[in-house]
Amino acid sequence: MKSETRGRLKIGDQWNAINILARSQTHPLKAVCELTENAIDARSTRIEVTRMRRRGRVYIELQDDGHGVPLNDAGDPDFAYIATHICDSMKRHLSGQERAGVHGEFGIGLLSFWSLGEELRMTSSGDDGRRYELTMLRGEPAYTVRPVRGELPGGRGTRVVVGPLLDVTRSILTGEKLQRYLSAELRNRICNTGVQIHINDRVARRKLIVTPREFEGDPLELPKSINTTHGRLYVDLYLHPNGAAESRVALCKDGTRVLRDIRELIQFQRSPWTEGRLEGVIDYDPLNLAPGTRSDVVPDIHLDTFVQTVQRFEAEIVAAIENRDRAERERASEQILKQVHKAFVHALQNLPVEEYYFFDIPERTRRGRPGSATASQRSGLEVAAQTAVSQMSREDDSATLPLEAGPLEVVTIVPKSARKRIGETCTLTARPRDENGIEILSEVEFEWSVTEGGARLEGAGHCCQVTSGKPGLIVVEVTAKQAEVSTRGHATVRFVDTDEDSDESKKGLPTYRLEPEHGSQRRSRYDARANEIVINSAHRDFLASTSGPAKHRRYIGKLYAKEVVLINFAHETPGEIMERLIEVLVRTEDSL
Repeated sequence: MKSETRGRLKIGDQWNAINILARSQTHPLKAVCELTENAIDARSTRIEVTRMRRRGRVYIELQDDGHGVPLNDAGDPDFAYIATHICDSMKRHLSGQERAGVHGEFGIGLLSFWSLGEELRMTSSGDDGRRYELTMLRGEPAYTVRPVRGELPGGRGTRVVVGPLLDVTRSILTGEKLQRYLSAELRNRICNTGVQIHINDRVARRKLIVTPREFEGDPLELPKSINTTHGRLYVDLYLHPNGAAESRVALCKDGTRVLRDIRELIQFQRSPWTEGRLEGVIDYDPLNLAPGTRSDVVPDIHLDTFVQTVQRFEAEIVAAIENRDRAERERASEQILKQVHKAFVHALQNLPVEEYYFFDIPERTRRGRPGSATASQRSGLEVAAQTAVSQMSREDDSATLPLEAGPLEVVTIVPKSARKRIGETCTLTARPRDENGIEILSEVEFEWSVTEGGARLEGAGHCCQVTSGKPGLIVVEVTAKQAEVSTRGHATVRFVDTDEDSDESKKGLPTYRLEPEHGSQRRSRYDARANEIVINSAHRDFLASTSGPAKHRRYIGKLYAKEVVLINFAHETPGEIMERLIEVLVRTEDSL
């Protein structure tokens, strides 16, 4: 070739090109969706999709009440134009006002019937009310248009029948699958147009209504639309409560789903899109679609604008997720706190008040006796002693061993450890027992003394009262004597500064707050000034507990038990602390 040659591209084999286009659309549910969208483009208000059986073969029929097929100069449906203008849709030539809300633009939608069945028959009426029918066969280049008898319901609309369905298609096109697919694929178009889509599955004898898909998550507080240089971008995002593999954000073009999952675009294969927590729809009408499949986006300036706009918007999405998570944590914490408090009020009311008094649990019911006062709430050694003797008598009456007490073996002091504010009085009670553990109620003498620390002590029989004017740990000893037998018991009382515990707001069970302490092995600690249990939310055990609400609640309850025991028995031996911890856990586990 000695000189430059110019020319225009053209189709060498038109029928081969039509074959390629028709066979590029292989999704049967998408094919039914294409036919449904044609009906929506024709301004239909009601579309009925029928699955039926004729002579043992299954067919799909779509009937709408739209404007019908556009008419030619003779007033007849212009089926010839549809059949001879593949890739040149009538809708491309509509005016701007007529074009609003119309999606078709490629002129290949009817070819999708090749993925459904062997034959397509489309019926529409002329301006005189007479019906005409277009017939096309799968894999055949010829078409037929002929008048047919009868009338369409209401004298308008279009009826499309495809069938018999292919063997590989028949099991896919069920009424339920069509309902699920159309509710997701046409979600926004149904919302925007108000069209009613009914499915009559005569094969399965079921009638279904296609309603816009509802998302399971909670809506995020985000702007509903964003302006771009090419048009408006609409956002409808939801946060799935627990996250799920099936949670995804669909990409739509003017109400019709283009991509089932926005993560199919490589630009969105990152957080927050890949975390499985987001679901919903992002709609951007300026996008250009791949003509053959209608399920992909052309990489052009419109796609670039879309990607850049959404990426700038991601910071607001992340902030909205964090706000929702924070609110959810607060609601969950309030609920857990109520359940934990209820469990511990019940547990502590069934434990000795004089031993577990730090959190000041109200004495509404004490061992089934509403309003009963404890020994520590009464005044005077005489009353305290009478209370102790009376209680021991009741316990002895209910003993399972009908034996009299033997010789003195051991004496213990109740409570074994206590905590009081400066100036308050702590009442201690001695309990002598024989070698079988039976309490001795008479013929025992007691001597009380302070063996460590400075305190004032008054002793009278079984009971004594201890007071102190300064903070510190006091060790009290009692010596019990019966004839020639003598034994000793000890108890500790810690007196604390009034300023440390005088704030009324610190009474009652503490609240808790989450605070990440990365690298710390401590699971929790007690903040006395705020009366809060600070829980390390970065600890691996805390993270493991969040896999389920019940597991998380029990974990919080165990930390409460730990703090209750440490506060009340910090001066005890490790073994005694573990015994106390089990004592509290046993009484709270059923309520947690």
